[in-house]
Amino acid sequence: MMPVETPGFSVVVPLYNKVGQIASTLASVLNQTLPPHEVIVIDNGSTDGSVEAVAAMDHPLLRLLHERQRGPGPARNRGIAEARGAWVAFLDADDLWAPNHLEVLAALTQRHPECALVGAGFRRADMPVAAPVADPAGPAAPSREIDFFAGHNCDLVWTSAVAVRRTALLAAGGFAAFPAGEDTDLWIRLALSHSFAVSTAETAVYVRGNGGIMEARQDEMRRAPQPPSPNFATIALLLDTPAHAARHAALRAYGDMLRQRFARQMVYHGHGAAARALLRGVSQRGRRWWMWWAISLAPRFALRLAARAWNLRHRIKRAR
Repeated sequence: MMPVETPGFSVVVPLYNKVGQIASTLASVLNQTLPPHEVIVIDNGSTDGSVEAVAAMDHPLLRLLHERQRGPGPARNRGIAEARGAWVAFLDADDLWAPNHLEVLAALTQRHPECALVGAGFRRADMPVAAPVADPAGPAAPSREIDFFAGHNCDLVWTSAVAVRRTALLAAGGFAAFPAGEDTDLWIRLALSHSFAVSTAETAVYVRGNGGIMEARQDEMRRAPQPPSPNFATIALLLDTPAHAARHAALRAYGDMLRQRFARQMVYHGHGAAARALLRGVSQRGRRWWMWWAISLAPRFALRLAARAWNLRHRIKRAR
């Protein structure tokens, strides 16, 4: 196979207190079959030795920058501003890439040259995680262009598995400074005017069980209902913007799906009233909407008991 010409990937890694994972994460980047143009690590005020672990690697492609602790969105924006490559690939400080991840993304940029975002497939794994092996399908794996707003295509786009044209990132204004959902917010804005392409090759690993932001948010949800996602405000603002009128129907359908998904989470954690508050904002109320509305009316103890039963069922299935 002829080698794929590199489009120049700047890899941006936001870092906050991941001393136990950052060396493995960066090793998975530096051992790529298609080397990155550079690897930019933006420290967010780590206090656990993470910075020292990065500095000890002393690799010529590695750049370590420092930011005050403002969250992953602003940290990634600093990386985008400093990037020299035409494409920016993102990786969280506790996730991993298979050795041919950038090779797969590079093939996507060649196969789908009009797309502003390209993404590989990914899998979830609980700690401890062995170093992932290359997907044998690699760049030859099937790929397709997707409408981010259609169906459940949004589930195919995960931050640690994608790369985005730097010019498109700058034009969209980068990541918001939300405590969570800042990546989804950016994908929404990008998808209004750009196509995305995804590969079936699974070359990224979402590592769970290490105290990440999403796990902390799930813990918060167990204790009390959380404020509505800021993504809903973004969607509402875009629906009021005439310039995007051609995409309003798709965006509205996506917003309905997102509200029902968040409502399901509220039901799962026993917060029926919070679930109904989300469901009231859905514009098209079908069978699934009525199902979650009805379930949300159950007493909290019943919802929590059902959630525990559901968890047990999944643990049994995984153990088989």
